[in-house]
Amino acid sequence: MFAVVKSGGKQYRVEPGQLLKVDHVSGNVNDEVRLEDVLMFSDDSGVTIGTPNVAGHAVRATIVEQTKGEKIVVFKFKSKKRYRKTRGHRSQLTVLKVEEILQG
Repeated sequence: MFAVVKSGGKQYRVEPGQLLKVDHVSGNVNDEVRLEDVLMFSDDSGVTIGTPNVAGHAVRATIVEQTKGEKIVVFKFKSKKRYRKTRGHRSQLTVLKVEEILQG
């Protein structure tokens, strides 16, 4: 059994028991989160594709950790003009553990 969910503008294929890194979701460690945007659901009986979401389905997950991603360096440079600028950032991430896929 698996599902495809949308979180933070990205799509993820999830299964029960899986650890998943997504863009920041507000909450504390051990809080429960429901991902309502289920785009596709598959089990032994077949595949259900939503238009755009599968009605009545959701994914229940628990927040394991609030962390940061790898540092990304942005370097701007213009030749022969002595222009150099270095910037960077680290994205805020949330690690989720998928507990179960709820069927409606």
